[in-house]
Amino acid sequence: MSKVFRYRVCQTQRSRVTFVNGRWLGLQIDNADAETLYNSCPLVWEYLEAAGREGWELVAASSHAESAYGERSNAANLLFLKKKSRREDVKTLG
Repeated sequence: MSKVFRYRVCQTQRSRVTFVNGRWLGLQIDNADAETLYNSCPLVWEYLEAAGREGWELVAASSHAESAYGERSNAANLLFLKKKSRREDVKTLG
């Protein structure tokens, strides 16, 4: 029987996990400044500790920076997690 895994792609910014599989983890606050929005997201090490307790394993990480007009405007890291899944939990693509 083959192993089946689930995956999470986590984006981190300013030592916070901001997105998981494209979903924002912070609060949805109208007219909030960036600092407030980022601080509403979990700290990276807290997120990883909680995910590890749920059976998620960090398998890879990467860093990238986006530039606008020759200046670095946004730096982010991606964390890739996987978790062994029961076969009946898996949705097939197609």
